[in-house]
Amino acid sequence: MYKVAENQGWKCPVCGEHLFNGEELHTHHKVRVKDGGSDKVDNLAHLHKSCHKHVHTGNCTARQKAIAG
Repeated sequence: MYKVAENQGWKCPVCGEHLFNGEELHTHHKVRVKDGGSDKVDNLAHLHKSCHKHVHTGNCTARQKAIAG
């Protein structure tokens, strides 16, 4: 999980804020496992809980969705 955070520059790919800003983190699969995605580092992203919710409810911009997977 350290490598995932390091690869992201320690920032949430959705909001751009530091991962460790006090918010709960969720690990997101860029390509869902049921769609052939894996648990490998390159398919994972750490997101703030609220940002993760936005990704799955469609409340993100196209750019944010592309970054988060």
